This record gives sequence, C-alpha cells and structure tokens, in this order.
Amino acid sequence: MGIDIRRQTEDLVRYYSELVRRLPQHGVRDVAELLALYEQVRGAVAAISRQEIGWAAEQAQQLVAELVGMDATLQALRRLKVAFDRVLEPAPEEGSRGRFAP
Repeated sequence: MGIDIRRQTEDLVRYYSELVRRLPQHGVRDVAELLALYEQVRGAVAAISRQEIGWAAEQAQQLVAELVGMDATLQALRRLKVAFDRVLEPAPEEGSRGRFAP
C-alpha cells in the first residue's frame, strides 16, 4: 500500500510539473493565473444573459436579411441601367469609325 501511495504521489507531481511547463506556451504563467482567468471569464460570461445574446443574434439576422434584399435591389437597378444605356445608345452609322469619330 505504501508503494501505491508513493507511486501515485510521484505521478501527480510529474503531471503538475508538466502542466506548469505547458501553461506558459499558451500565455499563462502558472496554475493560479489560470484559475484567476477562469474566474474572470466566467464572471464576464455570466454578465451577459441568454436573452440578450438571442436578441442581438435576431437583430443581426434581420439586418443581414435587409442587406441581402438591398443588394438584390441594387443588382436589379444595375441591370436596368445597363439595359437602358444600351437602348438609348445611338447606333453607329455605317462606314463611320465609331461614335466619336470625326
């Protein structure tokens, strides 16, 4: 039994050492800082209700739908303008070098 406790303790110490070694690779100095960051993020997330997030998501979806509709209207207007420009353009005269030729 004494050997199991010793082995488990050594395994735990090795794990903790590995954890302390890996944390700085991700911008965290130590376990205490990691726990403090966890509490900070948890508090910040708790300050925002699900209803607020739902409302904001709904507003964003409505805005996207409005913008898509506006884009479709502008594209149709562009096609209409191109069509009118072609109709209103005078046809080149035969033998001339183009619209602005002398």
